[in-house]
Amino acid sequence: MFQIVADSSSLILLAKCSLITNFCDQFQVIVPSSVIVEVASDELIRRYPDASLISELVSRGNLTVRSPEYGEFALPITLHRGEHDALRIASSLPDCLLATDDGKAIKAARFLKIPFVITPKIVIELYKSERITFQKARDALEKLSKIGRYSPEIIGDALLRLVEENNAKANNR
Repeated sequence: MFQIVADSSSLILLAKCSLITNFCDQFQVIVPSSVIVEVASDELIRRYPDASLISELVSRGNLTVRSPEYGEFALPITLHRGEHDALRIASSLPDCLLATDDGKAIKAARFLKIPFVITPKIVIELYKSERITFQKARDALEKLSKIGRYSPEIIGDALLRLVEENNAKANNR
């Protein structure tokens, strides 16, 4: 199973699109302990159903919580603790991706040559692997266009890729 280290932004967006369980079923998802504090603290669990779902996924073992190893790890920009820790963990694991939608974390991943993926691409991958239907993927991308901080080009490209994947599946039947 492919490993993905997820930060707060990706977990929150996947939860809001009702895809976080599918995501955890498809990939081995590793989350820094600092991210769990950011997205599923006791106070957040009382206030937000998404936080409660994330906490439940941790309890069931669908999300693996890991603390980063500390040592020398300099970044050219300032990040929130969760993004910094996610980058640190991703850099220490061979053949894993960083799931982030944070602009600064993406720049740091590029600087460190850590492969990354954004939530719209995760949606496409979940559809390609038949974890979700075409309609659920489309609905998720439309929701991401409203709640995410994506340019219209990113959402447009994701919708186009979704349609192309759907057409390819139809032609292979």
